[in-house]
Amino acid sequence: MAVIVQKFGGTSLQTTDRINRIADRIIREQEKGTQLVIVVSAMGDATNRLVQLSGEVSSCTNGREMDLLLSTGEQMSSALMALALKEKGAEAIAMTGAQCGIETEYVYGNAKITAIHTERIQQQLDAGKIVVVAGFQGCAGNQEICTLGRGGSDTTAAALAAELKAERCDIFTDVDGVYSADPRYITGTKKHTAIDYDNLLTMAEMGAAVVHPRAVAHAKEHQVPLVVRSSFSDLEGTLVDPSRGSSTSSLVGLTIQKELSYLYLTGKMVKGHLFSEMTDSMGLWRRMIRSGNGEPGLMIKDKDLDQTLTWLNKNKERFGIHTIQHTSGRAAVHMVFRNPEEKRRQGSLMEDSLYWGEAVAIDGYPSVWSVSVSEDQVVDAAQSMYDAFFGHDVQQPNELQEAYGV
Repeated sequence: MAVIVQKFGGTSLQTTDRINRIADRIIREQEKGTQLVIVVSAMGDATNRLVQLSGEVSSCTNGREMDLLLSTGEQMSSALMALALKEKGAEAIAMTGAQCGIETEYVYGNAKITAIHTERIQQQLDAGKIVVVAGFQGCAGNQEICTLGRGGSDTTAAALAAELKAERCDIFTDVDGVYSADPRYITGTKKHTAIDYDNLLTMAEMGAAVVHPRAVAHAKEHQVPLVVRSSFSDLEGTLVDPSRGSSTSSLVGLTIQKELSYLYLTGKMVKGHLFSEMTDSMGLWRRMIRSGNGEPGLMIKDKDLDQTLTWLNKNKERFGIHTIQHTSGRAAVHMVFRNPEEKRRQGSLMEDSLYWGEAVAIDGYPSVWSVSVSEDQVVDAAQSMYDAFFGHDVQQPNELQEAYGV
């Protein structure tokens, strides 16, 4: 019997009414003759509420107790979902990450999965039960709960699908697929009916919030077909599978990133070595940028600014840093090309269109062209760039139903 893994995000589970509706959907899927593993996120903004509660009693923002606290959001969702399924006559069992055999590295707040022991899950599946797993978490040595970072439930689902050799992994969210740009901000967007792992991974790393980058990378490594679908409709979604490929258009998508800061350093230093060590020390997301005078700098997330400045000031003499300047309130628009050749082919057009920003991101992605703007300009800039360069249809003949019966 085929195994299918389905992940439902927090918006899908925001209320008990929505949980009941999702339970009905899950039962309909089981009636097709499949074994189901359901991975759930915390309900709605439950994680943010837990963070807020912790701030009312402590200034600690990470560590053992925070992981213990935050993991309860997904555990509550899994228990409620299993109860709802049972109430509707289905056999179901809820499990924490540890109970279903997910092992992680000994890192709090952003752990990576190191192994999954699926024996217990398979026993429950063979007994005819729907297994509901609390996403976002696993267990390190000595039964320590470690969380996987934001978006970790996507990773849980992709990893379980790989280990269980699932037929596919459905990612249910509040949009009905992967679009050429975020339809919440940009008008005229088109939905991809199929896209390959590499293009989706690039879009995810450039800010597209549909699927977490770790989940895409894991699915690619183990060749797990993903389907991105809406929790609120039966519309066909986007199939992520290398055998289907992406649009033949030169452009795959446009993404927006907000809440960015720029760092510019002066001094006699090897900036590449400095930036690499800084990233390794703090696990930063970073991208190289080029200022108007050609001087390289660094683009980081606003939330990492204070930590980064502290580290740089501490290591000023060791690296020969003279001055440190920073600018917050920045954003970026990224145009993702199908491959590096397409980016190079249209590079002159991109440069000629640089009328919204003060810097071009040099981000290490050969298939991405990026422009920096102030945060209050980013939506207007993105819409103008989209209108100028996405005058094409990215849709393809839909093969989802034929290929996977979804």
